[in-house]
Amino acid sequence: MSLEGTISAWRPRELVSEGPRYLALVSALEQDIAVGRLSDGDRLPAHRDLARELGLSVGTVSKAYQEAEQRGIVSGHVGQGTFVRRRSAVRNGTTVGYEPVNLALNVPAKGSETQLLSALFGDVSRERELAPLLEYHPHGGIFRHREIIAESLCDSSFSIEPEQLFLCNGAQHAIDITLRLVTKPGDSVLVDAFTYSGFKAIAAASHLNLIPVAMDDEGIDPEALKQACRASGARSLYCMPTLQSPTARTMTLGRRRRIAELAEELDLIVIEDDVYGFFFPERPLPIATLAPDRTFYVTSYSKCVAPGFRLGTLTVPTAYIAQAELLLHASAWFVAPLLSEAVVRLIESGKLEELLRERRRQAIERYRVFLDVFPNAPKLQFPAFYGWLPLPKEWSADQFTAAARVHGILVTPPIASAVGAVHPAAVRICLGAPKNLEELSTVLQILRDILARRPANVVSVA
Repeated sequence: MSLEGTISAWRPRELVSEGPRYLALVSALEQDIAVGRLSDGDRLPAHRDLARELGLSVGTVSKAYQEAEQRGIVSGHVGQGTFVRRRSAVRNGTTVGYEPVNLALNVPAKGSETQLLSALFGDVSRERELAPLLEYHPHGGIFRHREIIAESLCDSSFSIEPEQLFLCNGAQHAIDITLRLVTKPGDSVLVDAFTYSGFKAIAAASHLNLIPVAMDDEGIDPEALKQACRASGARSLYCMPTLQSPTARTMTLGRRRRIAELAEELDLIVIEDDVYGFFFPERPLPIATLAPDRTFYVTSYSKCVAPGFRLGTLTVPTAYIAQAELLLHASAWFVAPLLSEAVVRLIESGKLEELLRERRRQAIERYRVFLDVFPNAPKLQFPAFYGWLPLPKEWSADQFTAAARVHGILVTPPIASAVGAVHPAAVRICLGAPKNLEELSTVLQILRDILARRPANVVSVA
């Protein structure tokens, strides 16, 4: 690893308010390594510069860097700086580098997607097929594409009009547009006590206040929602009723009905993130069906096709159609037609449904491995590529995250999903990255062995 790189412009996106400030800085550093904001060899800012930027003492930053070095996530070099550190191992007497096993990043397992898309884009790239896609198109996407995609999302209990469906650059773009439509800087938004880290990032960039709502086994607790809404004056709710991230909880139909009733009673706008609904052979009834005039409904093909396949959908209430089109114009003009053409061809050929069946099978297989190693984890009939791992009472989520990192395994740090001062007694474990079931089992067994010991007895292998 070269030590001559330029100094990174890294700054933590947020620092938890509870506990010592130096540990908050270490947690933020671990989070950004886990999600890929920082990579092996990146040079961190000088102690004094970072302290000035964050309003901390130089001693606090120095203590954080020392703690990070002890955990094995950075290395300091006198006169050269502090660098994000690649893990290393000894094989046949020789030290070799390897990347940490990333169970913090939620990605689908490798499957047939590359082969499918390679063949499909080969067909689309023929001049006669490609030329129309290279022209300007409506801001919401090619209308024929919207018609076909809307129809594919509908069933006997859920209907989407193509005029209401807009194509976006992934679910993140769709959520961002929705927040611009229904909030202004300084507003409060109700969310699960543990929520999607990407939503936290958008909210922070939009200068919104997140109000945590207590959860039960189905996700947001209705009575807690009512109390939080009345106490905060918030008029927007973000939720994931199906396979909520990070807890993998799914609302029953009765719970969805109750949330829809409360939205009406409390005059709430609902942002419904349904990017994991495809894991169910029959997608659970969306809240958007129960409260269509106040629910923005988000889906994404990035979660079922591939992370780099940035195509999402946003279904808006009729009253917001013109404003949504204006914001799409302002933020992206329109989504790359090549991607929506690809989805339409996958739908019409039946290949998308084949891929979804493969994803469901992969998720079930990997979750079975997860349950074999951690039998006390929640039993899910239809899992996604992640699980919610309860921790023994001796372990905090921060301690476990640090111990796993020492052993070359990244898991989602608590700061990524926690809202406010809540402290999870569990962590999210993503299951898609290991290349096969055997590797997944091996890595999970290492985590199990870590938890079998007390935190003070976990010895660094750095």
